[in-house]
Amino acid sequence: METPLAFTFCCLLLLPPQGLSRGYNDHYDDTYDDPNSYQDYEDVTDEAPTFLARAQLFTVEAGQSVIIPCDVENAGVNKLIIKKIPANGGREKLISVGSERVIRDSRIAVDGARLTITGARPRDAGTFLCTFEMEPPVQLKHTLDVQFAPTIKAQDPPEQHVPKGSTVTLECSAHGNPQPVIRWSRQEGPLPPRLPTEGNSLTLEGVDHLAEGTYLCTADNGIGEPATAAMALTVHYPPHIITEKRIVRTGAGDAVELACIVTGRPAPDVTYTKDGQPLPDAMMDTKLYIPQPHNTSFDSYTHHLRPAHAAHAAHAAHAAHATHATHAAHLSFPHATHRHIFTIKNVSEKDFGTYVCIARNHYGQKEGVIQMTGMPAAPQVTSSPAGSEGTKYTLTWVTDSYYPITEFIIKYRKAHLAAWQPRGYWRGAAGPDARPPSLTSSSSPSSLLLTYRTPATLLTATLTTTRSPQPVPAPSWLISG
Repeated sequence: METPLAFTFCCLLLLPPQGLSRGYNDHYDDTYDDPNSYQDYEDVTDEAPTFLARAQLFTVEAGQSVIIPCDVENAGVNKLIIKKIPANGGREKLISVGSERVIRDSRIAVDGARLTITGARPRDAGTFLCTFEMEPPVQLKHTLDVQFAPTIKAQDPPEQHVPKGSTVTLECSAHGNPQPVIRWSRQEGPLPPRLPTEGNSLTLEGVDHLAEGTYLCTADNGIGEPATAAMALTVHYPPHIITEKRIVRTGAGDAVELACIVTGRPAPDVTYTKDGQPLPDAMMDTKLYIPQPHNTSFDSYTHHLRPAHAAHAAHAAHAAHATHATHAAHLSFPHATHRHIFTIKNVSEKDFGTYVCIARNHYGQKEGVIQMTGMPAAPQVTSSPAGSEGTKYTLTWVTDSYYPITEFIIKYRKAHLAAWQPRGYWRGAAGPDARPPSLTSSSSPSSLLLTYRTPATLLTATLTTTRSPQPVPAPSWLISG
């Protein structure tokens, strides 16, 4: 067995080299020398994908749905990738690869080459990239703009208390798409004069009580409903007093009210004096004063208050006024306006005198003076100075008195004479039965007929009244006839 194996090995060694490699070489010559033989190993270059849509800007309102199209042809085996670059410049986000959604948001759906966003939100805004990652890349860009209603925020405290004369700046900031416009108004009525109505801020210089109120900044961009923020401005200022009547004419047995309308912030403390002496608070009542629109009378009062509660009422008045008061009321009498009434139920002569209403707060003091008297008012001549009756002149007048007028005293003379004429004096009862020389009384106690011989005579007269029970002369009144 060993001899045949040795013989075979020797035969192989004696074969020529070309005989061993001929089949290999023949195959190489037929296959690898042919240039076309490399086609199985080189990259095959197909036509690149082409997007069927053009770049677009999609504008929707918040809550609406939108479709982002990435329609393509010749995609081949390449996978479409959709990415998003947020509008605020944040990081790029991967949304989908092929038909697989990557982002974890149930509002977003991928259907083939289309991306659908249901119920768009402001954060969905940005640039969407439809991409095939090839060399070079194939890409389509769409932009989504999501518009939404405005929001607004006051940059100042909701309520400010400032002294009279201060400069106050109110500021608001608004957010929305499109960018909102901010407009200013005042809840109680128009803004103070010469103030702008638009802008992020409102500056009030040298404020006084007429600048008080609730200021509103309203943002509007045409999407949804406007948004509003409110800031209340309260101005602290010294007291101010208006007396309803400077002179009160009364008499024994009468009941009278002496009234002062008082404003001030903080609400002033109010007291009364008579002839310099303090009067008891128990005789004084305080009422919140709310005038009706276009009504300057003193008949509209509410909320009876005891003096100790007057300060607390100022705050309540502020809250009520901010919601319900009219513009006219606001401009005429601001918040914390009160009517302070001193009542005398059974007047006697000793009650006559000078009453002073005194209002005080941290910023100052103010006084209002009321005279209470039994004397009649000075007569007011109502007839024309130019007579037109030839040798006659009808003198007419009016006066105010609690007691009946019991007597008139008239002096008359020709004009420019130094002394009153002896016959130019008449003193008589106030009534139609008075018949003085050269004077004729009319049927009214407030008129007399003067007669004289020469036409167009210029006369000068004074008129004095007295009243019962005691004759007290009133001031004279000079007329020309």
